[in-house]
Amino acid sequence: MDRNNLENSSFPFNITTAGIQDPLKILQINLARAKASTNQLHLTTITIKPDIILVQEQYHYNNEIPGILKSWKTFSSTNQKAAILIPSAQIKPALLATKVNLIALKFQTSSNPITIISAYSSPAQYVSTTLQEIQQIITSLPEEKSIIDADLNGHNTLWGHMTNDSRGNEVLDFILADNSYTLNKLDPTNFPNK
Repeated sequence: MDRNNLENSSFPFNITTAGIQDPLKILQINLARAKASTNQLHLTTITIKPDIILVQEQYHYNNEIPGILKSWKTFSSTNQKAAILIPSAQIKPALLATKVNLIALKFQTSSNPITIISAYSSPAQYVSTTLQEIQQIITSLPEEKSIIDADLNGHNTLWGHMTNDSRGNEVLDFILADNSYTLNKLDPTNFPNK
């Protein structure tokens, strides 16, 4: 893959669910373990109206996420630091995998299935652990499109940081080896493969 694609790539495909003609609207947010930002999430969804919400570092209280409506479908990683929330009752995903650092769901679109992964790697742990979990999922789906939303706490100048760190270099190697594309231009660690 040409490294220039990392900086200027556009979304390579539209996601439409079976029976729904409009593309899905996906919101990604890191809630920084803050109660206030987690509580604000419901109000944000009223304005944005996302179909799928990919979150990292959500606040928990008594094994619940405040600000999340009980009617929403909620899927979380084992460590509770990555989640996929689905406010719409019309969208019915299949649970593909629950791992320590990630959650993966499969959605049937009007043309093909797609896998969406939400992952988080703490700066206090090896990023390779999370990358291995992601790789296990995408390797099991060689012909399928996927979106990987991950806060991997890796710095690299290719996605807007002033310097590179070893985590960022490891993430970059993963992106290049998987022939993936980044979606964000400033400070992203989010990328879909294929």
